[in-house]
Order: sequence, then structure tokens, then C-alpha cells
Amino acid sequence: MKSSHQTIKTRRDKLLELLNKETSLLVKEISLKLGVSEITVRRDLTALEKMGLVQRAHGKAQIVPKTGIEDYNEEIEILKNAIAKKAAEFVKEGNTLFINTGSTALSSLKNLENKRVTIVTNNVKVANLDHNPNSTVILSGGEIRFPKEALVGDIAIDSFSKMSSDISIIGCSGLSIENGITTSVLHESKINSLIIERTNGLVIVVADYRKIGFSSNFTSGMIKDINYLITDTFAAPEVIREIEKQGVQVIQVEI
Repeated sequence: MKSSHQTIKTRRDKLLELLNKETSLLVKEISLKLGVSEITVRRDLTALEKMGLVQRAHGKAQIVPKTGIEDYNEEIEILKNAIAKKAAEFVKEGNTLFINTGSTALSSLKNLENKRVTIVTNNVKVANLDHNPNSTVILSGGEIRFPKEALVGDIAIDSFSKMSSDISIIGCSGLSIENGITTSVLHESKINSLIIERTNGLVIVVADYRKIGFSSNFTSGMIKDINYLITDTFAAPEVIREIEKQGVQVIQVEI
């Protein structure tokens, strides 16, 4: 039987606890201590190594020493990039795509490969990315709010009001059953709501585990507005179950 996401997370947490107590351990030693196969241990170590949490050499594993917030940020970026890559798979050749100012939503554009698309966004940072030369990028216009470089206000609202998309990829500050899709900026929540409203096809929300089960100040949309939630395997399983009960298809990328 395939292990649940919570079982995998619990096992990997125990593995990290073991390595925190020891200088280093052999795969065989970890296998005996956890009561799982060496194949399972190697698979877990591969995932944890990708996240920058452990390092391996000569059949042994050890914890990577932490130097501060930079290490944590790097681990989060790995998760966000994996989520963004999965979201990009839903975008088809010729689609018109809405994205908002979320950093994970923006990262999905890096994974469109050779797809010719029309991108409509209020995210000024889109101009810094490489795009398919046959694609079209449309900025909504409006007032630029820093530091996110988000376009907001009446002009941005008017632009989105006159367009529609085949698919949307939306980042958020929080996602909860009680308050739905939330953001910390009122002006951006209005644009996000319009993006959802003007999407004819799939609405995809991208959010790493830190956002799941949490709420920010302003609601952009409700859970029922979402077709797909793409997150990671560290997201709280009880919240994921409740979201799925609302009819959302949840994809949890595994690192």
C-alpha cells in the first residue's frame, strides 16, 4: 500500500531527529532504527538531500549544518519551484493564461518550455523572464505597488474586466476552509477576485505548506472557486482532506 503523505512526513521527521543526535549514520543503521527497508531510507535521504537538509558520502548520511535564514529560504524555494513546475503542466499550447503577483505563480512561467501562450498579469516582474518568442505578454497597467511590483487600481481592474482566460494560476498568502483564498494586500485581493471571475477554464491555486490552513487579511475567493490546489507533501493532512471535501482536486508534489 502506498504510504500516506503524513506517514512519509512523520518518518522523515524521525530520520532527521536521528541524524541530529548522531554525527552520521549508515543507511543500514537508519533502516534498523526506523524499522523500514534500506530502499525506503535511501528514497527519503534523496528527498531530504534535495531540500538541503542532509548530505551523504560513503554510504553515510548527516545533517547539513544550518547557518541561518538563507538555508531555510533555499529549502522553501525548492518546494515552490516544484509546485510551479507541476502547475505549468496544465497550460496548453495557445492558451490565454492569467497569473497574479504570487512568486510561485510567476515561477510557473519558467516551466512553460516551448508552449506558445498569451500571458496576462499584473505582475511587473514578468518582464524579467525569458519567454517563447511566439508568446504574447500583456501587463494590465495600473499603479505600481512596491516592493512586489504589483499593478493595482482602477486601470488594472478595467483591463482584466475586458479579458478572459482559458486558465489561471494564482498564488496566495493563505488558504483555509473558513476564509478561502486570502492575501495581505487589499488592492491585490480585488484583482485576484477578478482573475477568478474572468477565468473560463481551470483555476489553479499554488501554495506551499506554510500557506495551507492559514488566513491572511483579505479574501480573494472561496475554496469552491478552485479546480486544482497544488501544494507539497508537508501540508497539514487534515486541512487537505477538508479542502478535497469541497470538490477541489489536490496535487501534492513530493521532494
